[in-house]
Amino acid sequence: MKKILLGTTAIVGTTVLLGVPTWAAEKPKIQMDGWMRFEAWNVSQDDNVLGSASDTRNRGVFMDMDDVEIHFFGSTKADNGLEFGFYAEVIEGSGDSAGNIGFDEANVFVGGGWGKLILGSNDGPENDMDVGAYSVMADKDGAWDGKKPFSTYSNAAYLGTDLGPSGSQTGDANKVVYYTPVFSGFQAGVSYTPDSNSSENTGPSDEVAGKLENAISVAAKYSGTFSDVNVQVSARYLTSGYQANDTAGGTDERNDVKAYGFGAVIGYAGFQVGGSYTDHGDSGITKANDDLGIDAGKWWDVGVSYATGPYKVSVAYMSSEASQGTGTSDDTVDYISVGAGWAVSPGLDLYASYQHVELDRTGTTSDADADLFMIGTMVSF
Repeated sequence: MKKILLGTTAIVGTTVLLGVPTWAAEKPKIQMDGWMRFEAWNVSQDDNVLGSASDTRNRGVFMDMDDVEIHFFGSTKADNGLEFGFYAEVIEGSGDSAGNIGFDEANVFVGGGWGKLILGSNDGPENDMDVGAYSVMADKDGAWDGKKPFSTYSNAAYLGTDLGPSGSQTGDANKVVYYTPVFSGFQAGVSYTPDSNSSENTGPSDEVAGKLENAISVAAKYSGTFSDVNVQVSARYLTSGYQANDTAGGTDERNDVKAYGFGAVIGYAGFQVGGSYTDHGDSGITKANDDLGIDAGKWWDVGVSYATGPYKVSVAYMSSEASQGTGTSDDTVDYISVGAGWAVSPGLDLYASYQHVELDRTGTTSDADADLFMIGTMVSF
């Protein structure tokens, strides 16, 4: 699969870039957009619920710049019809106490009637083309998408929306991505990531145990409207090996990543219903743990929202579990979110939510439940 993908990329690149002149009428002109979100949380979680000496996250009040993104981008068209341009995403958590600012994503692209080829640091189609309950939430997904202002106490059940177990994802690593043109609402994408530990201008590095190598992802998405009913459906798949896996050997060797997911969102007259299912199988599980029946987990979610004018409300639920071995109970997470949003003015949104999380870890006598209250504001430009 990797050889086919690389060969196809080389053929397309050679044909497009060298086959005919690509003079442009003008260079790409830089544009900018982005957003910033501030959130204040009240977190209530029992102290020492699982016998730990201290509960470092139970401070009551938690404040966060949940998402800070500034995007620079531009594109133009050559005389032969070839489109090309660039995209760079800065800040998003890369600012530090010293005031340094870095890139989160940076890539160049070429495109035309044949599709679009993206080269550089960016998400793959397995994450760019996903839909589910989190797509309809009024509170900007809150803690749903991997942000956890509460302690999981090593609960193995997955929290997040990216495909692949925690720490075993391609993320914003340098990759080659190809998207087909949109045909009657359908579009597909495929990507190749040689090293999940390499992004932006980082050069080759030594193998890092637990990081992916030669990862391939594929995804497809359909968007359409039928008699005022809006439909989005997606499917995604990720397969990859692990770095330094050949040196581990024996029972410590990890299984390759083989993860898949499906999702859909249906909208009508202000209502939206979304849901998804994701299964990570035995991705990244060592041979020894695989023999014990331990897996990387699976989860599903469902949500409904209603919007009228500048107001939106939503309710969403997620259930996640990970097997801890034959004859033992699973680690589980049940997550419910009730949210509301108000578009105060173009570029200014206010939102709030109540979220309840129930975490049940194998081998413990008490759960690590948490209650979360959040208010937030987002300024976009």
